[in-house]
This record gives sequence, structure tokens and C-alpha cells, in this order.
Amino acid sequence: MNKNNLATFTRYISLFMIIINIMTYNNISNISFFLSLIFIINNQIRFFNFNNKNLPMIISSLLEFILILALYNYTYKFTPFYFLPLIIDICFSKIIKNKYLYLIILIGSYFIINFNNSIYSSIEYSLILSLISLLYLYIYNEDIFKINIQNVYDKLRISEDKLKKSNSDLEVYISSVEELAILKERNRISREIHDSVGHSLSTTIIQLGAIENLVSKDEDLKELVHELREFVKESFKEVREAVTSLKPEGYENYQNLFKIEELIRNFIKMTNIDVKMTVSKNTWNLSSVQCTALYRIIQESLSNSIRHGKATKVNIFITFNSNNLILSIKDNGIGCKDIKKGNGLNSIKERVDELNGKVEFITSNDGFIIHTSFPKNTRSEFVE
Repeated sequence: MNKNNLATFTRYISLFMIIINIMTYNNISNISFFLSLIFIINNQIRFFNFNNKNLPMIISSLLEFILILALYNYTYKFTPFYFLPLIIDICFSKIIKNKYLYLIILIGSYFIINFNNSIYSSIEYSLILSLISLLYLYIYNEDIFKINIQNVYDKLRISEDKLKKSNSDLEVYISSVEELAILKERNRISREIHDSVGHSLSTTIIQLGAIENLVSKDEDLKELVHELREFVKESFKEVREAVTSLKPEGYENYQNLFKIEELIRNFIKMTNIDVKMTVSKNTWNLSSVQCTALYRIIQESLSNSIRHGKATKVNIFITFNSNNLILSIKDNGIGCKDIKKGNGLNSIKERVDELNGKVEFITSNDGFIIHTSFPKNTRSEFVE
């Protein structure tokens, strides 16, 4: 039997004993019967309706105490069961603060009222009521302690889930940033090799060809220059192959994203807002129209986040699917009750419409979300 069932069981046992006590009175009158009925009704109303209401709880408890005195006045029979339902309600009430004071007043009243009948029974039953009160107070405090522990545990679980999600997002973000940085660096190295070593070797080949023509009379020197020229040509071929293999495949797919990365970097410097962009690995080359639309949507979203949302953090997710691109921008700003499309949001919608895409604006207490998508193959006759 749990604590709530125990309290309910004790309450109804007490009410049953009170009814038995009244019914065994030989000279029961209409008034005492009516008072008993009011006592039971008041007790049940308080139990089911007033448990979490301060003023009604106090009024009902005071009324019950008056009814106890009135019943004693008409029946001259007194039992500690009269006080048990009220003691249980006080012990398990969440709104009564000075529980010990109320319990001392109740038990003291019982002791004083019953003192004239029998001092020994008065002391005995007062001690029993005190022990019952302490027992139920202990049960109540244990219950509150368990609830608080459960709340703390729930908060820790929620915090742990949020931390795991943040850690997962951070890992994806770091992976995305590292991949872009590696691709950018590999492209830079391949370009430097092509522009420096490749250019030097190409110039050397041309010069050796000219020297070969000049020394046409000296067959030995001509042969030597020819072999050197062929060697340099072979080296130049190997350098070109190395540059081709070093240059990342599909690098042109990322070139447009570097412009957005530069936009975000400058935005962070100017506003000191934490902005993270995560890009999926399965990329495809954006057309000039798609790139411009993507750039302007992110630019407008960042501007709205700081100007209207008062955000301190923005997460940007760019996902390339086989048939479309999905862009999600979420900030932690104040959001808004009603979304009123101004020039900025209308501009975003127009750009997405031009790409045969869809856009959705979502607001909440946690911030503002712009969710857009457009197909991979879209018409490109629109000019910025």
C-alpha cells in the first residue's frame, strides 16, 4: 500500500468510526444527524476540491473544527477519530506552511476538550494523535524529497540529452569545417604548383626547343639538348598529373560555399555572434542563380537574427540530397507572436519561388527558424 492509499484508507476508517460513534448514541437528534452530515460533506469537499486552494482549505478546516465542537455539545461523546481526517489533510497539504502549529492547536484542543472526561485517556489519545501526525509528516516529507530528486534527475536527463545533441552537432560542424578547409588548402597547393613549377617547366621546354634549333650543326650537343627537353617534358607531364590528383574532386561544388563561409566569418567579426554552418558531404555544383539565392537568403537571415531576434547563436544546415537542396537556419532569439512578412522575408520567399522551391517560417519562444528547399535542376533565366 503506497502513501496515498494509506492516507485515504485511514481517512475513511476515521469517517466510518465517527459515523458508528454517532449512531451508537441512544438519544441522537435531528440536529446531531444534520451536523454529522455537514461534517462528512465538508470533509469530502475539502479532500477532493480544496487540497491545493489556500483560503477554501482554511475555511473548511475551521468549519470542521466548529462542527466537532458542536457534535460534542450535542452527543457528549468524543473520539480522536474526529480529528484524524483534518490531521491527514494538514499533513499532506502542499499549501499549508505552518503545519506543526496547526497540528499542535488541533491536538491541544482535543486534550483540553477531553480533559474533563478522563485525564489518562486524554493524554493517551493525544500522544497517539501526535505519533500519527509525525508519521504522516514523515511520509509527506519523504514524498516531497523523492519528487525533488526525480525532478533533478529529469533535468539532468534533459541536460544530458541536450548535451549529447550539441556534441553531435558540434562533431558534424567540425567535420564539415575541416573538410572545407582541407579542400581549400589542397586546391591552393595544386594551384601554386601549377602556377609556379608548371609555368617554370613550360618555359624551360620552350627555351630548350629554341636552344635545340640553335645548335643544329653540333649533332652531339643537339642530341643532348633534345634528351634534356624530352626529360623536362616528361617531368612537366608528371607535375600536371600530380596537380590533377591533388586537386580535390568536385571542388567546384564547394567554391560557391566558400563565399558563404566568408560572409559568415565577416558577420561573426562585426557582431560577435556565434554562427555555425554545417554542410553535408554529398554536394553538387550550384548554378550561379542558386548560389546567389543561397547567399542572399543566409545574408538576410543573419541580419534578421540580430536586428529583430536579438539572437546570440545561429545554426545553419545545408543538406544536398540527390534531387534537392535543403537549407535550415535556426537562431536562439526572442521569436515573435505573429510573423509579419516585411521586405526581408518577402525577398527570401521570392528568391525561393524563383527556384521552384518552398520556404517555411517558424517562430517560437526558443527562436526563429527559416526552412527552405529547392530542386537540383531548376530554371536559371533569372538574373541577380
